[in-house]
Amino acid sequence: MTALVRFAAALLAILPTACDGDGVGESSGMARAAPIQDAAILGGEGRGEGFFHQPRAVEVLANGTLFVIDRSGRVQRFSAAGAVDRSWLLPEWSRGQPIDLAATPWGTLLISDTHYARILETDLDGRELRRFGMEAGFELVRGIAVGAAETIYVADYGRRDRIHRFDRSGRHLGSFGSRGDGPADFLRPEGIAASSSGDVYVVDCGHHRVLRFDSAGEFISSFGGPGTEPGAFEFPFGIARGTGDTLYVVDFRGNRVQRFTADGRLLGAAGSAGRAPGTFAAPRGIAVLPAAGGDIVFVADTNNHRVQRFRWEHDF
Repeated sequence: MTALVRFAAALLAILPTACDGDGVGESSGMARAAPIQDAAILGGEGRGEGFFHQPRAVEVLANGTLFVIDRSGRVQRFSAAGAVDRSWLLPEWSRGQPIDLAATPWGTLLISDTHYARILETDLDGRELRRFGMEAGFELVRGIAVGAAETIYVADYGRRDRIHRFDRSGRHLGSFGSRGDGPADFLRPEGIAASSSGDVYVVDCGHHRVLRFDSAGEFISSFGGPGTEPGAFEFPFGIARGTGDTLYVVDFRGNRVQRFTADGRLLGAAGSAGRAPGTFAAPRGIAVLPAAGGDIVFVADTNNHRVQRFRWEHDF
């Protein structure tokens, strides 16, 4: 099996490498989560249209249109019916591939161009509109989300783990957070989600938790912690907001998805390691389409080279 991308040798000594790996069968607690029923499979291993090479990031629009980025440096756009209607290659990808993307309220896509230390903004057909963030001093760009007042939040990790803030025009507004082991510190920040009230949630992969901040970056609280029991994490990676500001967190090593309230109370856990539908192999990305009858969850099932789609009925 192809290994996940390994990062620059100069950074290996300072980064928690357990966030990388194969992911299948590595969790002793995977049986604690409920099985996922009726998962639909999109893709499979391959380089052709509609197939993937280790998909890493997913985003879904309100109309059901889905965007997927994989390790080939390719973005594919799927209709709500699951058909590919457009694909394009990123301008550069030989150094490494993006980890996350986010749809904006103004109708564009923001792509964390991880190893090129920048943000790409494109229209929904893939035409590049601009690049920004180079002045912020990025190391490795990770999660990205749009929050209150159209503020763009970007996770950055390396020697200085932190979250950057930009306005809609791409002007750098500053950063918050630092690398460390304190209650508000990061050890490899990954996915980001923003609530309707403006709070910002950051997946702190190396500390196995999610940190909550206000829109200005003031620490509020955290939830999770290392472990295999429900509510704990084994290297969480992606996060997405669902109905009622619920939060879905995909657990890279735990091979499961967990759902929480906005204040961090566990609502449920689902999934396990494996190859069958409803099981995962080192999942990285997650997107959610809020729906009245139950949120539609999309998971980038990275080492199974596919995206899984399933409904999570409301339980709150």
